[in-house]
Amino acid sequence: MDRTELSLLDLGIELPVSARDAVSGWSNGTSYGDPTAPLDRVVAHWFNLPRWRGSAHLEAHAADGTPRVVSAGRSVYEADGWRITLDVRPDHKAAFSDVRQADVYVMTHVVEIRRLDGATFTAAEVTPVLSALHVGLSFALGRWVAPALPVGLNNQEHTVWGQWGPMLCDPARRISSGWWYPEDQKSLADLLACLLPTFRDPGKGQALRLQMQYAITAIVDRGFVEQRIMSGAAGLEHVIWQELVLSGRLTEAEYTSRARPAHDKLRTVLTESGIELRVRADRLPAAAAYAARQQVDGTRLADGADVVTRVRNRLVHPKETQEPVYGVKGLVTDTWLLTRHYLALLVLHSIGYRGSYQDLSRTNRWVGETKPVPWA
Repeated sequence: MDRTELSLLDLGIELPVSARDAVSGWSNGTSYGDPTAPLDRVVAHWFNLPRWRGSAHLEAHAADGTPRVVSAGRSVYEADGWRITLDVRPDHKAAFSDVRQADVYVMTHVVEIRRLDGATFTAAEVTPVLSALHVGLSFALGRWVAPALPVGLNNQEHTVWGQWGPMLCDPARRISSGWWYPEDQKSLADLLACLLPTFRDPGKGQALRLQMQYAITAIVDRGFVEQRIMSGAAGLEHVIWQELVLSGRLTEAEYTSRARPAHDKLRTVLTESGIELRVRADRLPAAAAYAARQQVDGTRLADGADVVTRVRNRLVHPKETQEPVYGVKGLVTDTWLLTRHYLALLVLHSIGYRGSYQDLSRTNRWVGETKPVPWA
């Protein structure tokens, strides 16, 4: 394995790479330029975003110079002192035409980031914005989408800073499995208004990023269902710890006490967020049938918090038989749907989001069927 360098974009910058053989290898990326230089704007390319109707038209030019209008191809968002502009590529439909045939990565949009007041900024100041966009939009869509190769330009339109490196990104897909309906631009604006200030705070941003990473893995409809349940359960545990222990409401000893089992702690945060605990038979028939046969403390039937924690425990702990889980057809899938539904809503509640969402516990909803979050 040889260590070498690759000339980058004719900018006189060398990118460290590792060669596997004469024609292949990899790079862990690098930053170039002056990270303290004043930037007027940052431009990056977005991969694998769906097409949605923006707030303004675009003018594009064909190879022969002929102008054409891209209807509603520009989206503009203002949040936390930043203006974020997303322009779709004119041939988005054609570029996305073959995504079902192979795992492909498609450059779909260009994003520009500026200060609302026109002031300059540094790479350190814009990096949390890029991170919030990367993780936040991936969380909203239920799969990793990524801004790539950000370039910082000064007021003379000279490139003075940039990044070249790998970003988490899933193959392009036409259908989103996330909680956000891409035509709902107001809800995306609401999400960004919550995300950008949180990611600017190092402590809060790190915790939120981890919770959203768990949620993305839990939401996506690929891979083993059990794996998605485990990721979702880890995300729920992280959120519950934040809400009950880091807030000072419970001590660590109280949190781990047998007097506060997992279902009780989950039920507490769900109830306080206004999230329904009832397992509806018309949406989750297997989970509802399972809950109807379970009595808790001999006094009540099981609810959603019981189903999520009991099934998860049956899958994780070898000492417990898994027959009650796999013996109910569809129960594992229903538990996954309920787990991702709870996790997505609790993450949104933690950042103060008050827009609309698609109910992730349902698979029989209409396209674009959304409703306000319960606490709104």
